Amino acid sequence: MRQTNDALFLGRQEELARMGGWLDRAARGEPRIVVIDGAAGIGKTSLIRRFLADKARGCRVVTASGEEMERELAYGVITQLMHHLPETPGAALPETPGAALPGTAHGACSGIAAHDPVAAGAAFLDALGRLHGRNPVVMVIDDIHWADTPSLHALTFVLRRLRVDRVLTVLATRDSADLRLPQGLHRLISDDTTLRLSLDGLPVPDLMALNASLGPAPLPRRTMARLRDHTQGNPLHVKALLQQFPADVLGGHSVLPAPRRYERIITERLGACGPGARHLVQAAAVLGMSGPLHLAAELGAVPEPLGALTEAMACDLLDESPVGTPPQVVFPHPLLRAAVYRGLEPAERSRLHRSAAELVHEPWIALQHRLHAAVGPDAELAEELALFAAQQSARGVWSAAASATMAAARMTAEPGRRSRWLLRGAEYLLLAGDVSQAAELEQTIRGMTPDAEQHYVLGHLALTTGRLHEARRELAACWDTCDATTGTETLRKAAEQMAWLCLIQGDAPRIIHWARRGLDLPPGNRSSFLRDSLAIGLAVSGDYEEGMRSLAHLRDAGPRDTPEQLDGLLARGMLRLWNGQLREARRDLEEAFASHRRGGLPYAALVALGFLTDAAYRAGQWDEAIAHGTHAVSLAEDTDQISILAVVHAMTACPLAGRGEFRAAEAHAGAAAEHARVLGDVNDSAFAATALALVHTARGDHEGVIQQLSPFLRPEIVHRYGIEEPGLVGWRPLLAEALTRTGRTEEAHEVLTPYERRATERSRPIEQAAAARCRGLLEEARGHADAADQAFRDGLRHCSQAEGCWEEALVRLSYGTFLRRSGRRKEAAGELEAAHRTFQRLQATPYLERCARELSGCGRVTVRPQNAGHPVLTAQELTVARLAVRGMTNQQIARELVLSVKTIEYHLSNSYTKLGITSRMGLIEQLTPGA
Repeated sequence: MRQTNDALFLGRQEELARMGGWLDRAARGEPRIVVIDGAAGIGKTSLIRRFLADKARGCRVVTASGEEMERELAYGVITQLMHHLPETPGAALPETPGAALPGTAHGACSGIAAHDPVAAGAAFLDALGRLHGRNPVVMVIDDIHWADTPSLHALTFVLRRLRVDRVLTVLATRDSADLRLPQGLHRLISDDTTLRLSLDGLPVPDLMALNASLGPAPLPRRTMARLRDHTQGNPLHVKALLQQFPADVLGGHSVLPAPRRYERIITERLGACGPGARHLVQAAAVLGMSGPLHLAAELGAVPEPLGALTEAMACDLLDESPVGTPPQVVFPHPLLRAAVYRGLEPAERSRLHRSAAELVHEPWIALQHRLHAAVGPDAELAEELALFAAQQSARGVWSAAASATMAAARMTAEPGRRSRWLLRGAEYLLLAGDVSQAAELEQTIRGMTPDAEQHYVLGHLALTTGRLHEARRELAACWDTCDATTGTETLRKAAEQMAWLCLIQGDAPRIIHWARRGLDLPPGNRSSFLRDSLAIGLAVSGDYEEGMRSLAHLRDAGPRDTPEQLDGLLARGMLRLWNGQLREARRDLEEAFASHRRGGLPYAALVALGFLTDAAYRAGQWDEAIAHGTHAVSLAEDTDQISILAVVHAMTACPLAGRGEFRAAEAHAGAAAEHARVLGDVNDSAFAATALALVHTARGDHEGVIQQLSPFLRPEIVHRYGIEEPGLVGWRPLLAEALTRTGRTEEAHEVLTPYERRATERSRPIEQAAAARCRGLLEEARGHADAADQAFRDGLRHCSQAEGCWEEALVRLSYGTFLRRSGRRKEAAGELEAAHRTFQRLQATPYLERCARELSGCGRVTVRPQNAGHPVLTAQELTVARLAVRGMTNQQIARELVLSVKTIEYHLSNSYTKLGITSRMGLIEQLTPGA
């Protein structure tokens, strides 16, 4: 960024000091964010420049800025930031046509993974990790209100993963509450660790200093006070008045004159330049806030570009950017560039845009120049824009597809095409995660002549925003109003959305109905959730085998590059999970997550990661479960996938509750309950309540369990398919155990019996084991010792038919406790010691303590783990350490966990200290069984 003369920076000393304090904290390994907001011309950019010059000397500075003309250019801001970062092997962003800024196509990042902000953010985070040195990094993004949406999502992803990195991020915007900013970024802006600076106008003393710097004679304080009131202290406006009017006019008693428009000041300054400088500035304004000098010179027909640039810089009209080869020109302020651009004669502006379209190589930039050159509807340009949009949508580049489609709608004179393209643009906005922008079109869409496609888009929008009843009405209307002109793709997508809606509401028969209606239509050219919906609907209605048969087209392994190879894989993983096939389930869910992330459905990827968390929890792989769950929550929040947050929060709470990390578990479960409440989804409500019940169970609060879970017995719950199917939500065993332990055995029997019956009918060994454990507790409470003994033995037999799992440890604890109380201490010790080993491995503290007490009652002293003299590693530390044991480098671990290298180094250092070791060899000895 250009540095200004000391005399031209006025006031803001308190803001500078506070920013300096935040930089000091960042330098200590506490990454911080500063948000500066205020009106145009208020001095946001000047404050940042002075901060960089005075407070951030020696820091590595990474800068970018939003640009009004490039607001629809996917990953434009991230591309600018990447120019400041070193090349990172393996972190290059896959090239996307139209994604690079003018003149940057061959820069530090040769392209962008435009369909996935997470991938772009991960690549940027990887490159940022190579920038760390002795001094902190200052990352500045100016005018974020003009930044492209994919970059904003990627930036949010990056900022949430800076844990111990020495990075200060400075964001400047006109309004930090701008609804266009992603919800995840709003949460970061509102966080207590973010410094928010709202700039007001300068006070009178600072304005007097401004007057003195301009000369020739200072105005009295009274006059400057009048100017301050007249302009609200906006320095840009005050400066304009001081330059326009003589002292006698400003100092008189009459009403102050209205200042001429800022554009006139710039026009006069531009008119004083020679032809070369003037043409260079005008051409640069057409290209944007910045661009290559040679391109501006060619567009403006400037034979001596360096001389012209020197003159323009002397007139404060252009700067030379220190970044970029060949040389780049940049406007000192967006208002200056806007003034030059608006000052062009309309015919000349149009001519320059037409010429620019011939000079630039990026297709989308060329199309935008043609748009700005157009003087009215242009059928040929509209068709080209629609074709470009179709190409981008086929690649999953939804943001670029939306922008091009909306532009095509503006360029056509045919009302029918305009409506069709507006509807398509709204759908692309929803797929891109730009829900607020799509919602802004709702009233326009409602004003269209009703047809099937209009109803589909309105239904999709309503479902995305949680208006489920309205979504059902609109999606049903799509099918009811279809005719011979309705495309099968519209009907197929409407059926897909309706099946998803029924899945949210737990209506299994309707899930099946809508999935089959959609699948009866010709297949589309992108992945769909229809096959998954059908299989899930069949499974939750009790027809598991038919659900699996519907997925017979899937290979066990292999590439997932086409919809035929991918669609249904998520459902197969979920069905295998519910059936207790934990190893196969984890493999399918891992593959579904990776494949949908590469080019499938964003929400399907997150569902896969959520259920992968559940699979790891049930399998007793709790470090993995917590890592997956934390990752899923973060990704869902970063990409505003609100409908999935309840599930991923609830599943993340489960292993945390088992470890006794109650505060974190309750936070996740509470968030799940709130999201479920907003959606009105009984399945999500059951997941959330079960997660909270697990916290109460671990604490021994059985009344709390009953309070959470009893509501699900109410007959007014219409769609009970999902919550009653064994293997989906384990609320009945928890409730039956709590009722038993509080002496309400008859109620416990009524709760448990249907669960036992269904688990037996489905032949699901893990669920049968849970039912048998609860039956053993119940029979013990009734005084039926033989029946209890048999039930516990049945539970162990069922566990032997499944993979090693968490439920087996619970059965052994319950059985061992029963045996001790029955006086069979030797047999009890065997069961309890086996349970103790599992609890110890999982760090299941509440259960470990109970097991230790029972073993003490058997006369056994529990053996402390080898590293008991050291603090227990956190879940994140253990995850990082285990990847290190597998031989992965810090860089590889960072990419695997999508964290910065600095964070990985921090976790490994903590692990070494806690374990009393100094190298990775020590980790191998500590964490490798039998080492």
